[in-house]
Amino acid sequence: MARTQQSESVVNQHSPLLARQPIFDRLLQVVGYELFFRGVLDRRYIHENEQGDLMTAQLMVDAFVLGISQLSGDNLLFLNIDQKIISSEVPVVFPPEKTVLELPSTLYFSPTAIDNVKKLSQMGFAIALEDGPTERDDEILRYVDFVKIDVSKYDEKEITRRIGVLRQYHVNTVALKVETWEQLDFCGDAGFDLFQGYVLSRPQIIEGRTLSPAHLTNLNLAAALSNPSATIDMLVEIVQRDPGLGYRVLQSASEGTFYGMKRTVRSLNEALVLLGWRRLQAWVTLMLIVEPTSTPDFKIKTALIRARLCELIAAKIDPELKDSAYTTGLLSSLDLLLNIAIEDVIKDLPIDQEIKDAILRLEGTLGHVLAEAEFLQLGIGPSDVGADSRTLKAIMAAELQQIYIEAINWGEATANSLLNATSE
Repeated sequence: MARTQQSESVVNQHSPLLARQPIFDRLLQVVGYELFFRGVLDRRYIHENEQGDLMTAQLMVDAFVLGISQLSGDNLLFLNIDQKIISSEVPVVFPPEKTVLELPSTLYFSPTAIDNVKKLSQMGFAIALEDGPTERDDEILRYVDFVKIDVSKYDEKEITRRIGVLRQYHVNTVALKVETWEQLDFCGDAGFDLFQGYVLSRPQIIEGRTLSPAHLTNLNLAAALSNPSATIDMLVEIVQRDPGLGYRVLQSASEGTFYGMKRTVRSLNEALVLLGWRRLQAWVTLMLIVEPTSTPDFKIKTALIRARLCELIAAKIDPELKDSAYTTGLLSSLDLLLNIAIEDVIKDLPIDQEIKDAILRLEGTLGHVLAEAEFLQLGIGPSDVGADSRTLKAIMAAELQQIYIEAINWGEATANSLLNATSE
């Protein structure tokens, strides 16, 4: 049986989030993508020196929500970084083995900066240098894997000289801003390893919708993560109060394959365990930097009330199902929150097939629980989806009304705390 339709029609309205430009090898095969920020910075006042860091932070969050594997496949991701990432004040949440960090051409290579780049290299990240080499680059080149040369800035003699200097460092050379076939032929003859430019491919705009967590939730989670006595149950309690954070936790868990893991999950509890303490800390730090976007109040309240309804109903019939039921209820509202068809939202989430069947077709016990919650929210009484389920029939109408009131009170209070924090 298909799900009941949301109270608001769902349309696929997307906004530009980022762009990617392919980087090709000498056989003109794609080996990587450079990512560019194309979204809108939400902060009203940003110091000029912090704009690069903030754009990169937002780009990383959006890339993870869209799906790293969808953006790059098995190819490398080239990410432009600035001072705070170089100094590790802003964490890089991309998998090191797939990530090339591009140093800005304006970076002054002080001993401290070189030491920070060395640490990033030791963490497993590849390092790229823009527009090198010069006499200032000799020491930093020990830790560099790629050097990009803007071929539109120099004549052929200077380009050839630079390629010759770089050969002694055994780095991969990238011809940047290759805009004609004549330039491509010259760059190939000059000995470049990789090529990037309009003649091969322009940056491709990637559109999507994201759901941002509230600032207060991130602060609470950051505090819990810094508490040595905090437990996974404490973290789950915080995460499940915010639909945006829960969605991003599940998305991040889906990228576990890059860390040698790939599995589906049945609850936010499992997703947090799969993520691990250190990755979760990096995520929270990153999201504290990125300003949350606004979502209509009633949508957040609807999502939280439905999730709580599913949890309370499931607790009556099988307490072991309540975590999975909460996750089912929360995810079933993502089409309302993101204004995207539910099939498109959950298709790449690493959730158990039973939860997907419950959300898409109201099948199984979780599907019956979800149907009951949706019917209660619509105010039309008990559903007939689970009429043949003795477990659901065992819940008296009076109990369902009590559950509904409790869910409304919890959802309203939780949503109000999130919305008040966002508006401050």
